[in-house]
Amino acid sequence: MLSIEEKVAAARKAMEEIEGYSQEQVDKMLYVMSKTIFDHAEELAKEAVDETGLGNVSHKIGKNQNMATNIFADLKGQKSVGVIHRNEAEGLIEIAHPVGVIGSVTPTTNPTITPLGNGLMALKGKNAMIVSPHPRAKKTTTHTIEMMRNALASVGAPKDLLQVIEEPTLDLSQKLMSHSDVVIATGGPGLVKAAYSSGKPAYGVGPGNVQVILDDDLMLMWLQN
Repeated sequence: MLSIEEKVAAARKAMEEIEGYSQEQVDKMLYVMSKTIFDHAEELAKEAVDETGLGNVSHKIGKNQNMATNIFADLKGQKSVGVIHRNEAEGLIEIAHPVGVIGSVTPTTNPTITPLGNGLMALKGKNAMIVSPHPRAKKTTTHTIEMMRNALASVGAPKDLLQVIEEPTLDLSQKLMSHSDVVIATGGPGLVKAAYSSGKPAYGVGPGNVQVILDDDLMLMWLQN
């Protein structure tokens, strides 16, 4: 297995290879990545439930399919290559430029859609991404990334735009965060704090799926108004 330093170096090399990609080529990468997850939604859903013991297969199938469809649809029409905006009144031109290697720490709850979503957004801007999966979801996450890597290769793009730490540990996750240009961390409070303390620009997402109480009387009042 490659070291973190070697993975980052491979990611930067892959970014250089797509430096001249057009918007059409970028969106083609996103399309094949999304399609492969959509096509293998059931397989990955079963794998995730078997490995993590969380969720149920039918819900995860829907989640995999919906995210593969919706994230791509949202990103497809957006400019992310070359000149993306001109302000003629002020004489300003906005030119898209990648930020670098994204270090993505992903949770046990979403071993497929978090790598997919983060990967789509990273590659939309011609960035590369290295994933550090939760140890309890490493098999499913690694399989997900490998599918997307193969999808990239099918359109002639370098596979190393997407990589994964096959045997994740806390130390390797921290090392990835310190060597990346931007960190995206999804997990508990400790992980989010570590991301914000990494010394790199970071986006942290803490616990989700919050509990709510639906009151029938209140719902009825809303509907009547």
